[in-house]
Amino acid sequence: MKQPLYSTLMAVLVIMVSGCGGAHRYDGQLVQADSLMWTDADSALLLVNSVGDSSLGSERDRAYRDLLMTQARYKCYQEITAHDDSAITRAMDYFSAHSGEREKLTRAYLYKGAVMEELGHIDSAMFYYKTAEANAGPKDYYNLGYSKMRIADLYNKQYSQNDAAIVRLKDAIKNFEHINDTTFLISCYGTLGAISGIKYPDSTVLYLNKAIELAQHFDPPRQYTYKSKLAGLIYYHDQDYPRANRLAMDVFKNGSEDCLEYQFYYYATMTYLKMGLIDSAKYMLANTPPPIDAVDSMNWYNAVAEIAKAEDNHISYGENAVKSSDLTSDILAESKEKQLVEAEQVFNMQQIVKKEQAIKSRSHTLSVTLAVLAILLVLLIGFLHRRLKLKEKERQFMEQELKATITSLRERLKQQMDSNNSNISALVKCRLEAFQELFDSIRFKAKREENSKKRSIVTLRGVLSGIGEHYQLMNVHMGDSFWEKLRTSVDGEFNGIISFVEQRYPTLTPRDIRIFCLLCTNVSPQIIKICMNLTNVKTVSNYRGNIMGKIGLDMTFDEFILKYLNGDLN
Repeated sequence: MKQPLYSTLMAVLVIMVSGCGGAHRYDGQLVQADSLMWTDADSALLLVNSVGDSSLGSERDRAYRDLLMTQARYKCYQEITAHDDSAITRAMDYFSAHSGEREKLTRAYLYKGAVMEELGHIDSAMFYYKTAEANAGPKDYYNLGYSKMRIADLYNKQYSQNDAAIVRLKDAIKNFEHINDTTFLISCYGTLGAISGIKYPDSTVLYLNKAIELAQHFDPPRQYTYKSKLAGLIYYHDQDYPRANRLAMDVFKNGSEDCLEYQFYYYATMTYLKMGLIDSAKYMLANTPPPIDAVDSMNWYNAVAEIAKAEDNHISYGENAVKSSDLTSDILAESKEKQLVEAEQVFNMQQIVKKEQAIKSRSHTLSVTLAVLAILLVLLIGFLHRRLKLKEKERQFMEQELKATITSLRERLKQQMDSNNSNISALVKCRLEAFQELFDSIRFKAKREENSKKRSIVTLRGVLSGIGEHYQLMNVHMGDSFWEKLRTSVDGEFNGIISFVEQRYPTLTPRDIRIFCLLCTNVSPQIIKICMNLTNVKTVSNYRGNIMGKIGLDMTFDEFILKYLNGDLN
Protein backbone atom coordinates (compact mmCIF):
# COMPACT_ATOMS: atom_id res chain seq x y z
CA MET A 1 0.00 0.00 0.00
CA LYS A 2 1.14 3.57 -0.65
CA GLN A 3 0.46 6.11 2.02
CA PRO A 4 -1.44 9.23 0.82
CA LEU A 5 0.30 12.56 1.30
CA TYR A 6 -2.30 13.93 3.69
CA SER A 7 -1.94 10.86 5.95
CA THR A 8 1.83 11.42 6.15
CA LEU A 9 1.33 15.06 7.06
CA MET A 10 -1.23 14.11 9.72
CA ALA A 11 1.15 11.52 11.20
CA VAL A 12 3.97 14.06 11.39
CA LEU A 13 1.64 16.57 13.03
CA VAL A 14 0.51 13.97 15.61
CA ILE A 15 4.15 13.15 16.46
CA MET A 16 4.99 16.85 16.88
CA VAL A 17 2.03 17.40 19.16
CA SER A 18 2.69 14.25 21.17
CA GLY A 19 6.35 15.21 21.57
CA CYS A 20 5.39 18.52 23.18
CA GLY A 21 2.79 17.13 25.51
CA GLY A 22 4.92 15.95 28.38
CA ALA A 23 4.92 12.66 30.27
CA HIS A 24 1.18 12.12 29.92
CA ARG A 25 1.49 11.61 26.12
CA TYR A 26 1.85 8.25 24.48
CA ASP A 27 5.00 7.17 22.67
CA GLY A 28 5.25 9.11 19.39
CA GLN A 29 5.80 6.07 17.16
CA LEU A 30 2.72 4.39 18.60
CA VAL A 31 0.62 7.49 18.00
CA GLN A 32 1.91 7.60 14.41
CA ALA A 33 1.06 3.91 13.92
CA ASP A 34 -2.45 4.54 15.27
CA SER A 35 -2.94 7.41 12.80
CA LEU A 36 -1.89 5.14 9.90
CA MET A 37 -4.15 2.26 10.92
CA TRP A 38 -6.97 3.00 8.47
CA THR A 39 -5.00 4.47 5.61
CA ASP A 40 -1.91 2.23 5.55
CA ALA A 41 -2.30 -0.76 7.88
CA ASP A 42 0.85 -2.45 6.52
CA SER A 43 3.00 0.53 7.48
CA ALA A 44 1.25 0.73 10.84
CA LEU A 45 2.11 -2.91 11.56
CA LEU A 46 5.76 -2.42 10.56
CA LEU A 47 5.97 0.66 12.76
CA VAL A 48 4.46 -1.12 15.78
CA ASN A 49 6.77 -4.11 15.29
CA SER A 50 9.76 -1.77 15.31
CA VAL A 51 8.88 -0.53 18.81
CA GLY A 52 10.62 -2.72 21.38
CA ASP A 53 10.09 -3.01 25.15
CA SER A 54 13.36 -1.18 25.84
CA SER A 55 12.10 1.94 24.08
CA LEU A 56 8.82 2.02 26.02
CA GLY A 57 9.10 3.74 29.36
CA SER A 58 5.73 2.91 30.90
CA GLU A 59 3.15 0.17 31.31
CA ARG A 60 0.72 2.54 29.60
CA ASP A 61 2.75 2.56 26.37
CA ARG A 62 3.21 -1.20 26.48
CA ALA A 63 -0.56 -1.68 26.77
CA TYR A 64 -1.04 0.71 23.85
CA ARG A 65 1.53 -1.25 21.79
CA ASP A 66 -0.28 -4.56 22.54
CA LEU A 67 -3.59 -3.05 21.40
CA LEU A 68 -2.15 -1.63 18.17
CA MET A 69 -0.28 -4.86 17.42
CA THR A 70 -3.49 -6.89 17.52
CA GLN A 71 -5.44 -4.27 15.59
CA ALA A 72 -2.79 -3.91 12.86
CA ARG A 73 -2.51 -7.67 12.34
CA TYR A 74 -6.26 -7.91 12.03
CA LYS A 75 -6.40 -5.03 9.53
CA CYS A 76 -3.61 -6.44 7.38
CA TYR A 77 -4.40 -10.12 7.31
CA GLN A 78 -8.17 -10.06 7.86
CA GLU A 79 -7.66 -12.76 10.50
CA ILE A 80 -5.90 -12.70 13.84
CA THR A 81 -2.58 -14.50 13.54
CA ALA A 82 -1.87 -14.70 17.27
CA HIS A 83 -1.87 -18.13 18.89
CA ASP A 84 -3.28 -16.81 22.17
CA ASP A 85 -4.95 -13.74 23.61
CA SER A 86 -2.21 -12.71 26.07
CA ALA A 87 -1.25 -9.43 24.33
CA ILE A 88 -4.78 -8.07 23.90
CA THR A 89 -5.69 -9.26 27.41
CA ARG A 90 -2.81 -7.21 28.88
CA ALA A 91 -4.05 -4.16 27.00
CA MET A 92 -7.65 -4.76 28.08
CA ASP A 93 -6.69 -5.22 31.74
CA TYR A 94 -4.62 -2.03 31.77
CA PHE A 95 -7.20 0.20 30.12
CA SER A 96 -10.03 -1.20 32.26
CA ALA A 97 -8.05 -0.33 35.40
CA HIS A 98 -7.35 3.29 34.35
CA SER A 99 -10.03 5.90 33.86
CA GLY A 100 -9.88 8.29 30.94
CA GLU A 101 -9.09 5.50 28.42
CA ARG A 102 -12.64 4.70 27.35
CA GLU A 103 -12.03 4.65 23.59
CA LYS A 104 -8.95 2.44 23.88
CA LEU A 105 -10.75 0.13 26.30
CA THR A 106 -13.58 -0.19 23.78
CA ARG A 107 -11.07 -1.10 21.08
CA ALA A 108 -9.42 -3.60 23.42
CA TYR A 109 -12.78 -5.30 23.99
CA LEU A 110 -13.39 -5.35 20.22
CA TYR A 111 -10.13 -7.03 19.33
CA LYS A 112 -10.30 -9.33 22.33
CA GLY A 113 -13.54 -10.54 20.75
CA ALA A 114 -11.82 -10.86 17.36
CA VAL A 115 -9.06 -12.99 18.89
CA MET A 116 -11.60 -15.19 20.69
CA GLU A 117 -13.52 -15.65 17.44
CA GLU A 118 -10.34 -16.62 15.56
CA LEU A 119 -9.46 -19.10 18.31
CA GLY A 120 -12.92 -20.67 18.01
CA HIS A 121 -14.44 -19.37 21.26
CA ILE A 122 -17.59 -17.98 19.70
CA ASP A 123 -19.57 -17.34 22.89
CA SER A 124 -16.62 -15.45 24.41
CA ALA A 125 -16.25 -13.47 21.19
CA MET A 126 -19.90 -12.46 21.33
CA PHE A 127 -19.51 -11.45 24.99
CA TYR A 128 -16.57 -9.13 24.27
CA TYR A 129 -18.20 -7.63 21.17
CA LYS A 130 -21.29 -6.80 23.24
CA THR A 131 -19.09 -5.46 26.05
CA ALA A 132 -17.38 -3.16 23.52
CA GLU A 133 -20.78 -2.03 22.25
CA ALA A 134 -21.93 -1.23 25.80
CA ASN A 135 -18.67 0.51 26.74
CA ALA A 136 -18.41 2.77 23.67
CA GLY A 137 -19.21 6.44 24.17
CA PRO A 138 -22.36 7.86 22.55
CA LYS A 139 -20.26 9.71 19.93
CA ASP A 140 -17.69 6.95 19.40
CA TYR A 141 -19.39 6.21 16.10
CA TYR A 142 -16.65 4.05 14.61
CA ASN A 143 -16.34 1.62 17.53
CA LEU A 144 -20.11 1.54 18.00
CA GLY A 145 -20.68 0.70 14.34
CA TYR A 146 -17.83 -1.78 14.12
CA SER A 147 -18.90 -3.69 17.26
CA LYS A 148 -22.45 -3.94 15.86
CA MET A 149 -21.03 -5.27 12.57
CA ARG A 150 -19.07 -7.97 14.37
CA ILE A 151 -22.10 -8.94 16.48
CA ALA A 152 -24.27 -9.10 13.34
CA ASP A 153 -21.68 -11.31 11.64
CA LEU A 154 -21.78 -13.81 14.52
CA TYR A 155 -25.56 -13.75 14.66
CA ASN A 156 -25.65 -14.54 10.94
CA LYS A 157 -22.87 -17.11 10.59
CA GLN A 158 -22.76 -18.79 14.01
CA TYR A 159 -26.23 -18.50 15.56
CA SER A 160 -28.46 -18.30 12.45
CA GLN A 161 -30.30 -15.33 13.96
CA ASN A 162 -30.68 -13.25 10.80
CA ASP A 163 -33.34 -10.94 12.23
CA ALA A 164 -31.06 -10.02 15.15
CA ALA A 165 -28.21 -9.47 12.68
CA ILE A 166 -30.38 -7.17 10.55
CA VAL A 167 -31.22 -5.01 13.58
CA ARG A 168 -27.52 -4.60 14.48
CA LEU A 169 -26.53 -3.80 10.88
CA LYS A 170 -29.19 -1.08 10.58
CA ASP A 171 -27.85 0.50 13.78
CA ALA A 172 -24.30 0.21 12.45
CA ILE A 173 -25.32 2.08 9.28
CA LYS A 174 -26.53 5.01 11.39
CA ASN A 175 -23.18 5.11 13.21
CA PHE A 176 -21.11 4.99 10.02
CA GLU A 177 -23.27 7.67 8.39
CA HIS A 178 -22.22 10.05 11.20
CA ILE A 179 -18.57 9.72 10.18
CA ASN A 180 -19.25 9.16 6.45
CA ASP A 181 -17.33 5.86 6.47
CA THR A 182 -18.24 4.61 2.99
CA THR A 183 -16.13 1.47 3.28
CA PHE A 184 -18.18 0.07 6.13
CA LEU A 185 -21.42 1.50 4.76
CA ILE A 186 -20.89 -0.56 1.60
CA SER A 187 -20.20 -3.65 3.72
CA CYS A 188 -23.29 -3.10 5.89
CA TYR A 189 -25.64 -2.57 2.96
CA GLY A 190 -24.13 -5.52 1.09
CA THR A 191 -24.40 -7.81 4.11
CA LEU A 192 -27.99 -6.69 4.71
CA GLY A 193 -28.76 -7.63 1.12
CA ALA A 194 -27.12 -11.03 1.52
CA ILE A 195 -28.87 -11.75 4.84
CA SER A 196 -32.34 -10.54 3.82
CA GLY A 197 -32.35 -12.75 0.72
CA ILE A 198 -35.59 -14.12 -0.68
CA LYS A 199 -37.32 -13.77 2.73
CA TYR A 200 -37.37 -9.97 2.32
CA PRO A 201 -36.89 -9.54 -1.46
CA ASP A 202 -37.88 -5.87 -1.66
CA SER A 203 -35.49 -4.94 1.17
CA THR A 204 -32.78 -7.10 -0.40
CA VAL A 205 -33.02 -5.24 -3.72
CA LEU A 206 -32.94 -1.90 -1.88
CA TYR A 207 -29.87 -2.78 0.19
CA LEU A 208 -27.94 -4.32 -2.70
CA ASN A 209 -28.66 -1.34 -4.97
CA LYS A 210 -27.48 0.99 -2.21
CA ALA A 211 -24.26 -1.02 -1.81
CA ILE A 212 -23.73 -0.99 -5.61
CA GLU A 213 -24.34 2.76 -5.80
CA LEU A 214 -21.84 3.55 -3.01
CA ALA A 215 -19.27 1.12 -4.44
CA GLN A 216 -19.51 2.71 -7.90
CA HIS A 217 -18.48 6.06 -6.40
CA PHE A 218 -15.99 5.03 -3.70
CA ASP A 219 -14.79 1.46 -4.34
CA PRO A 220 -15.70 0.39 -7.94
CA PRO A 221 -14.35 -3.21 -7.81
CA ARG A 222 -16.70 -4.08 -4.94
CA GLN A 223 -19.84 -3.29 -6.97
CA TYR A 224 -19.56 -6.57 -8.86
CA THR A 225 -19.80 -8.64 -5.69
CA TYR A 226 -23.21 -7.15 -4.97
CA LYS A 227 -24.29 -7.22 -8.62
CA SER A 228 -23.62 -10.95 -8.56
CA LYS A 229 -25.89 -11.37 -5.52
CA LEU A 230 -28.54 -9.14 -7.09
CA ALA A 231 -28.48 -11.24 -10.27
CA GLY A 232 -29.25 -14.35 -8.23
CA LEU A 233 -32.13 -12.64 -6.40
CA ILE A 234 -33.68 -11.44 -9.68
CA TYR A 235 -33.27 -14.91 -11.19
CA TYR A 236 -34.93 -16.74 -8.30
CA HIS A 237 -37.53 -14.23 -7.09
CA ASP A 238 -38.42 -11.86 -9.93
CA GLN A 239 -37.70 -14.41 -12.67
CA ASP A 240 -36.69 -11.45 -14.84
CA TYR A 241 -34.17 -13.53 -16.80
CA PRO A 242 -32.99 -10.84 -19.25
CA ARG A 243 -32.21 -8.39 -16.43
CA ALA A 244 -30.55 -11.09 -14.35
CA ASN A 245 -28.48 -12.04 -17.43
CA ARG A 246 -27.38 -8.46 -18.06
CA LEU A 247 -26.17 -8.13 -14.48
CA ALA A 248 -24.41 -11.49 -14.68
CA MET A 249 -22.61 -10.60 -17.92
CA ASP A 250 -21.52 -7.26 -16.47
CA VAL A 251 -19.98 -9.14 -13.54
CA PHE A 252 -18.47 -11.80 -15.83
CA LYS A 253 -16.80 -9.23 -18.11
CA ASN A 254 -15.70 -6.60 -15.56
CA GLY A 255 -15.52 -8.25 -12.14
CA SER A 256 -12.54 -10.00 -10.63
CA GLU A 257 -12.47 -13.67 -9.70
CA ASP A 258 -12.93 -12.70 -6.02
CA CYS A 259 -16.52 -11.62 -6.64
CA LEU A 260 -17.42 -14.61 -8.89
CA GLU A 261 -18.99 -17.14 -6.57
CA TYR A 262 -19.75 -20.58 -8.02
CA GLN A 263 -23.48 -19.91 -7.94
CA PHE A 264 -22.89 -16.90 -10.20
CA TYR A 265 -21.99 -19.21 -13.08
CA TYR A 266 -25.14 -21.20 -12.42
CA TYR A 267 -27.30 -18.05 -12.58
CA ALA A 268 -25.60 -16.96 -15.81
CA THR A 269 -26.00 -20.41 -17.42
CA MET A 270 -29.65 -20.76 -16.38
CA THR A 271 -30.65 -17.26 -17.56
CA TYR A 272 -29.37 -18.12 -21.05
CA LEU A 273 -31.37 -21.36 -20.95
CA LYS A 274 -34.52 -19.58 -19.78
CA MET A 275 -34.11 -17.17 -22.71
CA GLY A 276 -33.61 -20.08 -25.16
CA LEU A 277 -29.94 -19.33 -25.87
CA ILE A 278 -28.57 -22.87 -25.56
CA ASP A 279 -25.16 -22.18 -27.09
CA SER A 280 -24.56 -19.27 -24.71
CA ALA A 281 -25.62 -21.47 -21.80
CA LYS A 282 -23.14 -24.15 -22.89
CA TYR A 283 -20.43 -21.48 -23.21
CA MET A 284 -21.03 -20.29 -19.61
CA LEU A 285 -21.07 -23.88 -18.38
CA ALA A 286 -17.78 -24.51 -20.15
CA ASN A 287 -16.28 -21.53 -18.29
CA THR A 288 -17.60 -22.72 -14.94
CA PRO A 289 -14.82 -23.83 -12.55
CA PRO A 290 -14.91 -27.36 -11.06
CA PRO A 291 -17.37 -27.82 -8.18
CA ILE A 292 -15.95 -27.39 -4.70
CA ASP A 293 -18.70 -28.81 -2.52
CA ALA A 294 -22.00 -30.70 -2.69
CA VAL A 295 -24.05 -27.57 -3.42
CA ASP A 296 -21.78 -26.65 -6.34
CA SER A 297 -21.99 -30.21 -7.67
CA MET A 298 -25.79 -30.18 -7.39
CA ASN A 299 -25.95 -26.94 -9.40
CA TRP A 300 -23.51 -28.36 -11.98
CA TYR A 301 -25.51 -31.54 -12.56
CA ASN A 302 -28.75 -29.58 -12.64
CA ALA A 303 -27.36 -27.17 -15.29
CA VAL A 304 -26.06 -30.09 -17.40
CA ALA A 305 -29.44 -31.83 -17.08
CA GLU A 306 -31.33 -28.69 -18.15
CA ILE A 307 -29.08 -28.22 -21.20
CA ALA A 308 -29.55 -31.90 -22.12
CA LYS A 309 -33.29 -31.49 -21.75
CA ALA A 310 -33.25 -28.41 -24.01
CA GLU A 311 -31.36 -30.50 -26.61
CA ASP A 312 -33.77 -33.45 -26.22
CA ASN A 313 -30.95 -35.66 -24.91
CA HIS A 314 -33.13 -37.66 -22.55
CA ILE A 315 -30.46 -40.13 -21.48
CA SER A 316 -28.05 -37.40 -20.36
CA TYR A 317 -30.92 -35.50 -18.79
CA GLY A 318 -32.00 -38.52 -16.73
CA GLU A 319 -28.51 -39.38 -15.53
CA ASN A 320 -27.66 -35.85 -14.45
CA ALA A 321 -31.12 -35.19 -12.99
CA VAL A 322 -30.75 -38.29 -10.78
CA LYS A 323 -27.30 -37.18 -9.61
CA SER A 324 -28.64 -33.70 -8.86
CA SER A 325 -31.59 -35.20 -6.98
CA ASP A 326 -29.34 -37.48 -4.89
CA LEU A 327 -27.11 -34.55 -3.95
CA THR A 328 -30.20 -32.51 -3.09
CA SER A 329 -31.30 -35.24 -0.65
CA ASP A 330 -27.84 -35.33 0.93
CA ILE A 331 -27.76 -31.55 1.22
CA LEU A 332 -31.20 -31.48 2.83
CA ALA A 333 -30.16 -34.13 5.36
CA GLU A 334 -26.97 -32.23 6.13
CA SER A 335 -28.97 -29.01 6.36
CA LYS A 336 -31.32 -30.58 8.93
CA GLU A 337 -28.35 -31.76 10.97
CA LYS A 338 -26.84 -28.30 10.73
CA GLN A 339 -30.11 -26.76 11.84
CA LEU A 340 -30.08 -29.01 14.90
CA VAL A 341 -26.53 -27.92 15.71
CA GLU A 342 -27.46 -24.28 15.19
CA ALA A 343 -30.54 -24.71 17.35
CA GLU A 344 -28.33 -26.15 20.08
CA GLN A 345 -25.96 -23.19 19.72
CA VAL A 346 -28.90 -20.79 19.98
CA PHE A 347 -30.11 -22.62 23.07
CA ASN A 348 -26.63 -22.47 24.63
CA MET A 349 -26.45 -18.76 23.86
CA GLN A 350 -29.84 -18.22 25.48
CA GLN A 351 -28.67 -20.15 28.53
CA ILE A 352 -25.57 -17.96 28.77
CA VAL A 353 -27.75 -14.84 28.56
CA LYS A 354 -30.05 -16.23 31.25
CA LYS A 355 -27.08 -16.98 33.50
CA GLU A 356 -25.73 -13.47 32.99
CA GLN A 357 -29.14 -12.01 33.80
CA ALA A 358 -29.43 -14.25 36.88
CA ILE A 359 -25.97 -13.14 38.05
CA LYS A 360 -26.90 -9.50 37.53
CA SER A 361 -30.19 -10.06 39.36
CA ARG A 362 -28.45 -11.78 42.27
CA SER A 363 -25.83 -9.04 42.40
CA HIS A 364 -28.57 -6.40 42.47
CA THR A 365 -30.48 -8.28 45.16
CA LEU A 366 -27.30 -8.70 47.19
CA SER A 367 -26.50 -5.00 46.86
CA VAL A 368 -30.00 -4.02 47.98
CA THR A 369 -29.87 -6.52 50.85
CA LEU A 370 -26.48 -5.23 52.02
CA ALA A 371 -27.74 -1.65 51.80
CA VAL A 372 -30.84 -2.50 53.86
CA LEU A 373 -28.71 -4.39 56.41
CA ALA A 374 -26.34 -1.42 56.64
CA ILE A 375 -29.27 0.93 57.29
CA LEU A 376 -30.71 -1.45 59.88
CA LEU A 377 -27.30 -1.74 61.52
CA VAL A 378 -26.98 2.04 61.74
CA LEU A 379 -30.49 2.27 63.21
CA LEU A 380 -29.68 -0.51 65.68
CA ILE A 381 -26.48 1.20 66.77
CA GLY A 382 -28.39 4.46 67.21
CA PHE A 383 -31.13 2.76 69.22
CA LEU A 384 -28.68 0.89 71.45
CA HIS A 385 -26.58 4.02 71.91
CA ARG A 386 -29.61 6.00 73.07
CA ARG A 387 -30.57 3.16 75.38
CA LEU A 388 -27.06 3.09 76.81
CA LYS A 389 -27.25 6.81 77.46
CA LEU A 390 -30.54 6.33 79.31
CA LYS A 391 -29.05 3.51 81.38
CA GLU A 392 -26.07 5.68 82.25
CA LYS A 393 -28.39 8.49 83.38
CA GLU A 394 -30.32 5.96 85.47
CA ARG A 395 -27.10 4.81 87.15
CA GLN A 396 -26.06 8.39 87.84
CA PHE A 397 -29.50 9.18 89.28
CA MET A 398 -29.36 6.18 91.66
CA GLU A 399 -25.85 7.08 92.71
CA GLN A 400 -26.93 10.64 93.51
CA GLU A 401 -29.99 9.39 95.37
CA LEU A 402 -27.88 7.01 97.48
CA LYS A 403 -25.46 9.84 98.22
CA ALA A 404 -28.36 12.02 99.33
CA THR A 405 -29.79 9.19 101.48
CA ILE A 406 -26.42 8.50 103.09
CA THR A 407 -25.85 12.22 103.73
CA SER A 408 -29.30 12.50 105.31
CA LEU A 409 -28.66 9.45 107.52
CA ARG A 410 -25.31 10.87 108.62
CA GLU A 411 -26.89 14.15 109.64
CA ARG A 412 -29.64 12.28 111.47
CA LEU A 413 -27.06 10.09 113.22
CA LYS A 414 -25.16 13.16 114.32
CA GLN A 415 -28.34 14.74 115.71
CA GLN A 416 -29.21 11.62 117.66
CA MET A 417 -25.69 11.33 119.01
CA ASP A 418 -25.76 14.99 120.09
CA SER A 419 -29.00 14.33 121.94
CA ASN A 420 -27.53 11.20 123.58
CA ASN A 421 -30.31 9.04 122.13
CA SER A 422 -28.35 5.82 121.92
CA ASN A 423 -31.25 3.58 120.80
CA ILE A 424 -32.20 5.69 117.80
CA SER A 425 -28.52 6.31 117.02
CA ALA A 426 -27.91 2.56 116.79
CA LEU A 427 -30.84 2.10 114.39
CA VAL A 428 -29.77 5.01 112.19
CA LYS A 429 -26.18 3.80 112.21
CA CYS A 430 -27.32 0.33 111.21
CA ARG A 431 -29.28 1.69 108.24
CA LEU A 432 -26.44 4.03 107.32
CA GLU A 433 -24.01 1.12 107.18
CA ALA A 434 -26.43 -0.88 105.02
CA PHE A 435 -26.83 1.88 102.44
CA GLN A 436 -23.12 2.67 102.55
CA GLU A 437 -22.48 -0.97 101.72
CA LEU A 438 -24.89 -0.74 98.78
CA PHE A 439 -23.29 2.48 97.56
CA ASP A 440 -19.77 1.08 97.83
CA SER A 441 -20.78 -1.98 95.87
CA ILE A 442 -22.17 0.07 92.98
CA ARG A 443 -19.40 2.68 93.12
CA PHE A 444 -16.66 0.03 93.12
CA LYS A 445 -17.94 -1.42 89.83
CA ALA A 446 -18.43 2.02 88.33
CA LYS A 447 -14.78 2.90 88.98
CA ARG A 448 -13.62 -0.43 87.59
CA GLU A 449 -15.39 0.22 84.26
CA GLU A 450 -14.88 3.99 84.17
CA ASN A 451 -12.21 3.95 81.43
CA SER A 452 -14.27 1.81 79.09
CA LYS A 453 -17.02 4.47 79.07
CA LYS A 454 -14.80 7.04 77.37
CA ARG A 455 -15.34 6.27 73.68
CA SER A 456 -15.28 8.90 70.96
CA ILE A 457 -16.52 6.66 68.12
CA VAL A 458 -19.92 5.00 68.37
CA THR A 459 -19.69 1.41 67.11
CA LEU A 460 -21.94 -1.61 67.50
CA ARG A 461 -19.25 -3.45 69.43
CA GLY A 462 -18.68 -0.44 71.69
CA VAL A 463 -22.39 0.06 72.34
CA LEU A 464 -23.00 -3.63 73.10
CA SER A 465 -19.96 -3.67 75.34
CA GLY A 466 -21.26 -0.58 77.15
CA ILE A 467 -24.68 -2.14 77.68
CA GLY A 468 -23.06 -5.31 78.93
CA GLU A 469 -20.94 -3.31 81.36
CA HIS A 470 -24.04 -1.47 82.55
CA TYR A 471 -25.91 -4.67 83.31
CA GLN A 472 -22.85 -6.05 85.04
CA LEU A 473 -22.65 -2.82 87.02
CA MET A 474 -26.34 -2.93 88.00
CA ASN A 475 -26.30 -6.65 88.82
CA VAL A 476 -25.74 -6.17 92.57
CA HIS A 477 -25.90 -9.14 94.95
CA MET A 478 -26.09 -7.81 98.50
CA GLY A 479 -24.91 -10.10 101.24
CA ASP A 480 -26.74 -11.24 104.40
CA SER A 481 -25.10 -8.48 106.46
CA PHE A 482 -26.82 -5.82 104.32
CA TRP A 483 -30.25 -7.37 104.73
CA GLU A 484 -29.71 -8.00 108.45
CA LYS A 485 -28.70 -4.38 109.07
CA LEU A 486 -31.60 -3.10 106.99
CA ARG A 487 -34.09 -5.38 108.81
CA THR A 488 -32.73 -4.37 112.22
CA SER A 489 -33.02 -0.65 111.46
CA VAL A 490 -36.54 -0.92 110.01
CA ASP A 491 -37.81 -3.27 112.73
CA GLY A 492 -36.44 -0.95 115.42
CA GLU A 493 -37.77 2.27 113.86
CA PHE A 494 -41.23 0.83 113.12
CA ASN A 495 -41.83 -0.88 116.46
CA GLY A 496 -41.09 -4.47 115.34
CA ILE A 497 -43.16 -4.33 112.16
CA ILE A 498 -41.00 -6.90 110.35
CA SER A 499 -41.36 -9.48 113.10
CA PHE A 500 -45.08 -8.70 113.18
CA VAL A 501 -45.76 -9.34 109.48
CA GLU A 502 -43.60 -12.50 109.51
CA GLN A 503 -45.71 -14.00 112.32
CA ARG A 504 -49.13 -12.63 111.25
CA TYR A 505 -48.78 -13.34 107.51
CA PRO A 506 -46.83 -16.58 106.96
CA THR A 507 -47.59 -16.52 103.19
CA LEU A 508 -45.00 -13.75 102.75
CA THR A 509 -41.73 -15.16 101.35
CA PRO A 510 -38.22 -14.05 102.44
CA ARG A 511 -38.06 -12.05 99.21
CA ASP A 512 -41.35 -10.34 100.09
CA ILE A 513 -39.93 -9.46 103.53
CA ARG A 514 -36.82 -7.89 101.95
CA ILE A 515 -38.93 -5.79 99.60
CA PHE A 516 -41.14 -4.86 102.61
CA CYS A 517 -38.02 -3.61 104.40
CA LEU A 518 -36.97 -1.49 101.42
CA LEU A 519 -40.47 -0.04 101.06
CA CYS A 520 -40.38 1.03 104.68
CA THR A 521 -37.14 3.04 104.14
CA ASN A 522 -39.00 5.18 101.57
CA VAL A 523 -36.25 4.85 98.95
CA SER A 524 -37.11 5.24 95.24
CA PRO A 525 -38.31 2.29 93.14
CA GLN A 526 -34.99 2.51 91.22
CA ILE A 527 -33.05 1.69 94.41
CA ILE A 528 -35.40 -1.18 95.20
CA LYS A 529 -35.01 -2.45 91.64
CA ILE A 530 -31.21 -2.61 91.86
CA CYS A 531 -31.22 -4.16 95.34
CA MET A 532 -33.60 -6.92 94.24
CA ASN A 533 -32.15 -7.32 90.69
CA LEU A 534 -35.54 -6.58 89.10
CA THR A 535 -35.96 -5.96 85.37
CA ASN A 536 -37.77 -2.63 85.57
CA VAL A 537 -39.45 -0.18 87.92
CA LYS A 538 -42.96 -1.46 87.18
CA THR A 539 -42.01 -4.77 88.79
CA VAL A 540 -41.56 -2.92 92.10
CA SER A 541 -45.20 -1.73 91.95
CA ASN A 542 -46.28 -5.29 91.17
CA TYR A 543 -44.44 -6.62 94.23
CA ARG A 544 -46.04 -3.94 96.39
CA GLY A 545 -49.47 -5.04 95.18
CA ASN A 546 -48.63 -8.74 95.70
CA ILE A 547 -47.52 -8.11 99.27
CA MET A 548 -50.75 -6.32 100.12
CA GLY A 549 -52.68 -9.11 98.41
CA LYS A 550 -51.03 -11.71 100.63
CA ILE A 551 -51.71 -9.58 103.73
CA GLY A 552 -55.37 -9.58 102.69
CA LEU A 553 -56.33 -6.07 103.78
CA ASP A 554 -58.15 -3.64 101.55
CA MET A 555 -55.75 -0.76 101.98
CA THR A 556 -52.57 0.67 100.53
CA PHE A 557 -49.10 -0.07 101.85
CA ASP A 558 -48.80 3.41 103.40
CA GLU A 559 -52.19 2.98 105.10
CA PHE A 560 -51.04 -0.39 106.44
CA ILE A 561 -47.88 1.16 107.99
CA LEU A 562 -49.88 4.00 109.54
CA LYS A 563 -52.51 1.67 111.08
CA TYR A 564 -49.77 -0.56 112.49
CA LEU A 565 -47.95 2.37 114.11
CA ASN A 566 -51.27 3.58 115.56
CA GLY A 567 -51.93 0.11 116.99
CA ASP A 568 -55.03 -0.49 114.92
CA LEU A 569 -53.80 -3.91 113.66
CA ASN A 570 -53.01 -5.54 117.05
